[in-house]
Amino acid sequence: MLPIMLAIVTASAAMAADPTLNQPAPSTTTCPMHPTADAKPVNTICPVSGDKVGSAGKPIYAKYQEKTIAFCCKSCLKKFQKDPDKYGQLALKNQTANEGMP
Repeated sequence: MLPIMLAIVTASAAMAADPTLNQPAPSTTTCPMHPTADAKPVNTICPVSGDKVGSAGKPIYAKYQEKTIAFCCKSCLKKFQKDPDKYGQLALKNQTANEGMP
């Protein structure tokens, strides 16, 4: 029992000493499925697919530069997470990566 308690205390001390645990979250984070009232999405068109947000079921949300952006599906969110600056900038303008393509 004593070794278990010692391990818990040691792990807790190590976590408390880690300064990265108290840093703010990065500017690109996922949000809950439903944004709060003050976090209304800035876009109505998925910046990845070009589909209307909500056309493939419940929208998925993420934060980009302190703004909430919406995606039509989880696949598009994954693509956004790989290149947030590309898709985030498009979302802020309510544009899509597919704009101008046949």
